[in-house]
Amino acid sequence: MSSGLLLHPTNGKPYTPFPSPDHHVTKARYITSNDPRGYIPVYEYPLNGQWIMLDMDDGYILWTGIWKALGNSKADIVKIIDSQPDLASQLRRVRGGYLKIQGTWMPYDIALRLARRVAWPIRYDLVPLFGYVHCSHPLAQFSE
Repeated sequence: MSSGLLLHPTNGKPYTPFPSPDHHVTKARYITSNDPRGYIPVYEYPLNGQWIMLDMDDGYILWTGIWKALGNSKADIVKIIDSQPDLASQLRRVRGGYLKIQGTWMPYDIALRLARRVAWPIRYDLVPLFGYVHCSHPLAQFSE
Protein backbone atom coordinates (compact mmCIF):
# COMPACT_ATOMS: atom_id res chain seq x y z
CA MET A 1 0.00 0.00 0.00
CA SER A 2 1.29 3.46 -0.74
CA SER A 3 2.03 5.87 2.07
CA GLY A 4 -0.57 8.32 0.78
CA LEU A 5 -4.10 8.48 2.12
CA LEU A 6 -6.58 5.99 0.77
CA LEU A 7 -9.76 7.96 0.45
CA HIS A 8 -13.32 6.81 0.08
CA PRO A 9 -14.47 7.58 -3.49
CA THR A 10 -16.66 10.58 -2.67
CA ASN A 11 -15.96 12.85 -5.65
CA GLY A 12 -16.32 15.83 -3.35
CA LYS A 13 -19.68 14.65 -2.00
CA PRO A 14 -20.48 13.47 1.53
CA TYR A 15 -19.46 9.95 2.41
CA THR A 16 -22.01 7.27 1.55
CA PRO A 17 -22.07 3.54 2.22
CA PHE A 18 -21.33 1.07 -0.53
CA PRO A 19 -24.42 -0.89 -1.62
CA SER A 20 -24.85 -4.30 -0.03
CA PRO A 21 -27.94 -6.49 -0.36
CA ASP A 22 -27.05 -8.15 2.95
CA HIS A 23 -27.10 -5.05 5.15
CA HIS A 24 -29.81 -2.57 6.07
CA VAL A 25 -27.97 0.74 6.44
CA THR A 26 -29.91 3.67 7.87
CA LYS A 27 -29.25 7.36 8.41
CA ALA A 28 -29.25 8.97 11.83
CA ARG A 29 -28.11 12.13 13.55
CA TYR A 30 -26.93 12.06 17.15
CA ILE A 31 -26.64 15.22 19.23
CA THR A 32 -23.38 15.52 21.15
CA SER A 33 -21.32 18.23 22.80
CA ASN A 34 -18.17 16.28 21.85
CA ASP A 35 -18.33 17.51 18.26
CA PRO A 36 -18.10 21.13 17.08
CA ARG A 37 -21.11 20.53 14.81
CA GLY A 38 -23.21 19.72 17.87
CA TYR A 39 -24.20 16.40 16.32
CA ILE A 40 -22.77 13.50 14.35
CA PRO A 41 -24.61 12.55 11.13
CA VAL A 42 -24.09 8.86 10.44
CA TYR A 43 -24.89 5.91 8.31
CA GLU A 44 -25.31 2.95 10.63
CA TYR A 45 -26.18 -0.72 10.75
CA PRO A 46 -26.08 -3.41 13.44
CA LEU A 47 -23.48 -6.16 13.50
CA ASN A 48 -23.11 -8.76 16.24
CA GLY A 49 -24.93 -6.58 18.75
CA GLN A 50 -22.85 -3.48 17.95
CA TRP A 51 -23.44 -0.44 15.77
CA ILE A 52 -21.18 0.09 12.77
CA MET A 53 -21.12 3.81 11.96
CA LEU A 54 -19.73 6.07 9.25
CA ASP A 55 -19.78 9.84 9.73
CA MET A 56 -21.38 11.02 6.51
CA ASP A 57 -19.60 14.40 6.58
CA ASP A 58 -15.96 13.46 7.08
CA GLY A 59 -15.79 9.67 6.76
CA TYR A 60 -14.71 8.95 10.31
CA ILE A 61 -15.61 5.43 11.38
CA LEU A 62 -16.58 4.28 14.86
CA TRP A 63 -13.76 1.81 15.41
CA THR A 64 -15.22 0.75 18.76
CA GLY A 65 -18.21 -0.79 16.94
CA ILE A 66 -16.00 -2.85 14.62
CA TRP A 67 -13.69 -3.90 17.44
CA LYS A 68 -16.53 -5.03 19.70
CA ALA A 69 -18.32 -6.77 16.78
CA LEU A 70 -15.19 -8.91 16.54
CA GLY A 71 -15.78 -9.97 20.15
CA ASN A 72 -13.02 -7.82 21.62
CA SER A 73 -13.09 -5.66 24.71
CA LYS A 74 -13.46 -1.91 24.37
CA ALA A 75 -10.47 -1.55 26.72
CA ASP A 76 -8.24 -3.34 24.19
CA ILE A 77 -8.51 -0.39 21.81
CA VAL A 78 -6.10 1.41 24.13
CA LYS A 79 -3.49 -1.29 23.39
CA ILE A 80 -3.78 -0.66 19.64
CA ILE A 81 -3.42 3.08 20.12
CA ASP A 82 -0.50 2.69 22.53
CA SER A 83 1.29 0.46 20.02
CA GLN A 84 0.89 3.15 17.33
CA PRO A 85 1.29 6.54 19.04
CA ASP A 86 1.16 8.40 15.71
CA LEU A 87 -2.56 7.50 15.56
CA ALA A 88 -3.52 9.35 18.74
CA SER A 89 -3.61 12.82 17.17
CA GLN A 90 -5.96 11.63 14.40
CA LEU A 91 -8.54 9.97 16.64
CA ARG A 92 -11.74 11.34 18.12
CA ARG A 93 -12.98 10.01 21.39
CA VAL A 94 -16.63 10.49 22.17
CA ARG A 95 -17.44 10.11 25.84
CA GLY A 96 -20.76 10.78 27.49
CA GLY A 97 -24.05 11.45 25.80
CA TYR A 98 -25.76 8.90 23.60
CA LEU A 99 -24.27 5.44 24.22
CA LYS A 100 -24.37 4.38 20.54
CA ILE A 101 -21.84 7.00 19.46
CA GLN A 102 -19.44 6.64 22.39
CA GLY A 103 -16.01 5.30 21.64
CA THR A 104 -13.06 5.81 19.36
CA TRP A 105 -13.64 7.29 15.92
CA MET A 106 -10.91 7.30 13.28
CA PRO A 107 -10.39 8.52 9.73
CA TYR A 108 -11.58 6.25 6.93
CA ASP A 109 -8.10 5.30 5.68
CA ILE A 110 -6.83 4.36 9.13
CA ALA A 111 -9.95 2.31 9.89
CA LEU A 112 -9.52 0.48 6.58
CA ARG A 113 -5.86 -0.34 7.32
CA LEU A 114 -6.71 -1.65 10.78
CA ALA A 115 -9.70 -3.61 9.49
CA ARG A 116 -7.45 -5.32 6.96
CA ARG A 117 -5.22 -6.46 9.80
CA VAL A 118 -7.76 -7.58 12.38
CA ALA A 119 -11.30 -7.80 10.96
CA TRP A 120 -10.93 -10.60 8.42
CA PRO A 121 -13.61 -12.75 10.14
CA ILE A 122 -16.26 -10.03 9.57
CA ARG A 123 -14.89 -8.65 6.29
CA TYR A 124 -18.11 -9.21 4.34
CA ASP A 125 -20.06 -7.39 7.02
CA LEU A 126 -17.86 -4.34 6.44
CA VAL A 127 -18.79 -4.05 2.75
CA PRO A 128 -21.06 -1.02 3.38
CA LEU A 129 -18.01 0.81 4.77
CA PHE A 130 -15.22 -0.31 2.49
CA GLY A 131 -16.82 -1.88 -0.58
CA TYR A 132 -16.43 -5.35 -2.06
CA VAL A 133 -12.99 -4.65 -3.51
CA HIS A 134 -11.43 -4.05 -0.10
CA CYS A 135 -13.38 -6.77 1.70
CA SER A 136 -12.92 -9.70 -0.67
CA HIS A 137 -9.15 -9.97 -1.15
CA PRO A 138 -7.07 -12.39 0.89
CA LEU A 139 -5.52 -10.78 3.94
CA ALA A 140 -2.02 -11.45 2.62
CA GLN A 141 -2.61 -8.99 -0.22
CA PHE A 142 -3.08 -6.21 2.30
CA SER A 143 0.21 -6.58 4.16
CA GLU A 144 2.14 -3.38 4.50
